[in-house]
Amino acid sequence: MRAIPPAIRPGDLAAAMPFRPQRPHSIAASWSRILGRFTLLLAFMALVLHRAGVLDLPNAVAAILLASGLAIAVLGLSMIGFFMLWHVGAKGGHASFSGMVMALMVLIPVGIAASRYVLLPTIHDVTTDVMEAPEWLEPPVLELSWIKRSNGGDAAARDLQTLAYPQVTGRRYEGAIDRVLLAVRAVVQENKWTPVAHVGVEALVDGLEPVPESAGEGEPLSNGEVDPARAPIPAPRPDIENESVEALPTFALMQYETKTLVLGIPQDVLIRLVEEEETTFVDMRAATRDGDHDLGLNAELIQTFLRDLDIRLLGIAGG
Repeated sequence: MRAIPPAIRPGDLAAAMPFRPQRPHSIAASWSRILGRFTLLLAFMALVLHRAGVLDLPNAVAAILLASGLAIAVLGLSMIGFFMLWHVGAKGGHASFSGMVMALMVLIPVGIAASRYVLLPTIHDVTTDVMEAPEWLEPPVLELSWIKRSNGGDAAARDLQTLAYPQVTGRRYEGAIDRVLLAVRAVVQENKWTPVAHVGVEALVDGLEPVPESAGEGEPLSNGEVDPARAPIPAPRPDIENESVEALPTFALMQYETKTLVLGIPQDVLIRLVEEEETTFVDMRAATRDGDHDLGLNAELIQTFLRDLDIRLLGIAGG
């Protein structure tokens, strides 16, 4: 006869099955990813709207500061998620990592700006001539906001600039003012600055730039002959010896507007040319419109422009 197997009790069946612990879910990790997405979107939209001119700089700064505070909270939540993963095996490692990355994408640029704010002097107006800075032809339009604004051209601000940016100095070129002016205008066109006002420029550039010839003048006909109606008419030779020649000006001022490439921070730029005997001295002034701190942007603009001008006028730059 076949032996009857003993009955299997429920307790024996449970003991025979492998133990699979239930992993808890980390709420902090989930919130770090959700809040991280909102934080990154807030900072990105503030930057895009300011760059497009929809949001002014003070409001954009406020939005980015808010995003920075949220990013710190996101970073803390992601650290809690990693702690729960390490100690109790809670789910949420991927969510914590995503939240940490998005928080750092906001905090790293803000941290770089904060370091420049602390390390660089609190000035918003930089010039190559701290003793007699060139005056604005049209004073920049400043709007009041929650960001404090003070006078950037006082003696204390100029002393701070001298200590922080001793390399920001003017340039002296061995050449006439008209030649230096053409090089300055070429560098300005490369940088795509918007002209605001100028003094003493028309007389200097008049006659220096080539004038295009009229279209169709002296063109041959289809049969190879020249049309007499289109032939150039000879003009009498001018009497140069008896004509009075006006002296060219030895002074020029040009004011422009520009924006930084990434952040779109507006800047006003003033360029002064002064001819002294056989040399021309170039001075610059650059200023931002909001706040007391330019984060070093104005000094960088002046140094970059003068370096490009040195390349244009290579060989005639002096001290």
